[in-house]
Amino acid sequence: MACWLAGCATSSVPERMAEDRLAKAEVEMKLCKEGIGLGAAPTPTTTGLYDPATSAIAQDAVQVKIKTLCGRELRELLEAQRMVKQLQR
Repeated sequence: MACWLAGCATSSVPERMAEDRLAKAEVEMKLCKEGIGLGAAPTPTTTGLYDPATSAIAQDAVQVKIKTLCGRELRELLEAQRMVKQLQR
């Protein structure tokens, strides 16, 4: 706390809040994936199940399962990642 008061803080309040949100979202996503038995599977980078450009599903069954059963957690994680990137610009 003393360092923050002395001006030692390296990030702004919105950046710290966004980073905290991201950390929480990462934990929630990890717990959700572990809860469905897919803890080691990579986290999807999108929430979409259908690609209208190719008229096909662009991922395997594991990714579809994560997107379906951990949809809320995935949306929060992707939004938190977007916010952190936006604030770092």
